[in-house]
Amino acid sequence: MSLWWIVPGLLLIGFAAYLDLIVRLRLRDAGERSVFTRAAALDYGRYLRLCDGSGWSRWTVYLIPVFLLAGIAGILLGLLKS
Repeated sequence: MSLWWIVPGLLLIGFAAYLDLIVRLRLRDAGERSVFTRAAALDYGRYLRLCDGSGWSRWTVYLIPVFLLAGIAGILLGLLKS
């Protein structure tokens, strides 16, 4: 087990969760109900539609899966590397 891969992987997953929280808070402020109870069923397309009028960045949504997959890959690499 190599912590040199696991710790950055956990940090990347944490950053993806932080970006997801930002998206959910913005949707809640825009009037969307139950954004915190939907879990993975959240409609990110609604956020992207609201971006144009609100001045929000689209990159927030685009970076969530990138950081999440990179974090999972880092953890798996750390667990498999001995």
